Amino acid sequence: MELRFHALTKEYGNKLALKGVNLCLTDGIYGLLGPNGAGKSTMMNILTGNLPATKGHITLDGKDIRSMGQEYRKLLGYMPQQQVFYPGFTAEQFLFYIASLRKMEKKQAASRIDALLEQVELSDVRRKPIRSFSGGMKQRLLLVQALLDDPRILVLDEPTAGLDPKQRILLRNLIGKIALNKIVLISTHVVSDVEYIAKELILLSQGEILCKGTHRELTKSLQGRVWEVCAGEDEAARVGEFGSVCGLAKTAEGISVRLLAEKEPPFPCRALSPTLEDVYLHYFGELG
Repeated sequence: MELRFHALTKEYGNKLALKGVNLCLTDGIYGLLGPNGAGKSTMMNILTGNLPATKGHITLDGKDIRSMGQEYRKLLGYMPQQQVFYPGFTAEQFLFYIASLRKMEKKQAASRIDALLEQVELSDVRRKPIRSFSGGMKQRLLLVQALLDDPRILVLDEPTAGLDPKQRILLRNLIGKIALNKIVLISTHVVSDVEYIAKELILLSQGEILCKGTHRELTKSLQGRVWEVCAGEDEAARVGEFGSVCGLAKTAEGISVRLLAEKEPPFPCRALSPTLEDVYLHYFGELG
């Protein structure tokens, strides 16, 4: 299965939200990384048919997804960023309602609902109204509805928003397990969401792809540019003049600074192995 973006462009008045994006996705997990306003949600909404492109198009195995209609929608599971529910519904009622919209047989739907609610640890609240759910519980329920009829293409927009660390790990592991023989696109600005499960990472900024590659390829590109600097408290403020500060920690000897710099800074220091967070900072800056 091949999902291909052909010079995808989206204009909002005079603003270009996407600028001729070209991309090819095959089976596996892809992380779409970028700061707020990068164009991630616009790209997701065009992929799911919620927005038309201004120019360009998307094909699935050579067929334009707009012309495929219901055939394409049957293959698609979508978890939106916004939490939109019927608050009076119970979790179970909501999922059966979604199953009916997707024309699933009741027996099949019941089996999938049981299994998925168990996997996201919501079985014990399945008959409680959604209005009583926390933000994290609603987020997990949104993932369940996206997985309900076992889609071949799974589009997840900020899937771990509002989750605590345990729940983030639970969802990340679940996504990793179900990704076999699926195209999974995860949009996020949280590096840890995709760092270890994505086969490829796509960095998007101001509607353009800055770069893409595996975790190893992206971090290798910063080899020799990440440093641990040891500085006295009176010198620590000067360290930022020689690069981007990725982290600070107070030690018995003074201040330890993780610094992203083009060359070795003029302080006592040692080279460190780059991380994906360093890559993110390199491309998007401290405000990203």
